[in-house]
Amino acid sequence: MSIWNKILVALIGIAALAFFHAAARTVKTYKYWSEKVVAFEKKLDAVRADNISLKTADHEHPREDKTVGVQQLRSDLGRVLANRGRVWLNCQKQKTMADKDNPGVLDVSVSSDEGGFTDKMLLYAFEDGDDQSPGKYLGEFHVKAVGDKQITLASTTQMVSGLLKNVADSKAPWVLYEMMPTDEHEAFATLPEDMRKFVPEEFVKDGQTGPNGKTIVRDLRDYLAIFRSCEMYRTLFADRMESTLRDLKYLTAAGDEVKNQEAVVEKEKTQVSQEDQRARKERDAVASHEAALQRMLSFNQTAVQAAIAANVEYAKEIARRQKEAADLIDRRTRSMAQFGPGTN
Repeated sequence: MSIWNKILVALIGIAALAFFHAAARTVKTYKYWSEKVVAFEKKLDAVRADNISLKTADHEHPREDKTVGVQQLRSDLGRVLANRGRVWLNCQKQKTMADKDNPGVLDVSVSSDEGGFTDKMLLYAFEDGDDQSPGKYLGEFHVKAVGDKQITLASTTQMVSGLLKNVADSKAPWVLYEMMPTDEHEAFATLPEDMRKFVPEEFVKDGQTGPNGKTIVRDLRDYLAIFRSCEMYRTLFADRMESTLRDLKYLTAAGDEVKNQEAVVEKEKTQVSQEDQRARKERDAVASHEAALQRMLSFNQTAVQAAIAANVEYAKEIARRQKEAADLIDRRTRSMAQFGPGTN
């Protein structure tokens, strides 16, 4: 074999090695992209299935994260909207006026960019809130007057002090409901985990499986009945409190009057005690004076008896002397009669 043939064979071998390496790289590249295509097709199938799930999942066949699809959400949303009636958001309270004859009845001016209000329409007012500052129930109102982007609401009942304070202190926008919001099991079913800490435990566990293997189902609430019952009991409590405070006021006044009477009685008692002491002194003085008078009377009685005895003796002496004088006169008269005037 000539040298050129050897060189040619060597060149063919080198070229074969280069083509072999290129073929190996081509096979490896084909395998890589084939695996990529398979993985992409699997991922595409998963995305397509997920899209179908996002569209068709319902409450009986939920997704893996317990959520439902768009169709079910639209159905639920339609049912919720139908059950809750119309809602007016971002209503601003303008002015609050109390009835002069009945302070518990309020007239509230509210502005709203949305229309649809009619006279005598019944509305339920809530204060709009957030996670840090939950909204408050403000009461049941009816539309009293409708103006240009402003309505006047009047409370349907005499509001209790708690609702009056809520309305007076309200600064946030109002939300007006045509119908009182209803309680539902699905209300918090799709609540994100980071929001569940703001919800009571009974709402979070609603629909979950309990330790005994049974599904936990919480009792639904009729908020309208609850609010009306609360207003009734608050009204009764306020009446009883007012009656109790009034009775307490009467009892306090009576207690003050008793204390005044006690002071008067104590004063009279002091006066009576002083008068008793003075009467006792006067009695002792009278008794002493009586004893002196008794002694003087005894002395005077003795003196009178002595005077009477002396007078009796004097009378006897006078009678004796009168008798002697009478006898003497009689003798002289007889003598003169017998012997004449010149006889002694």
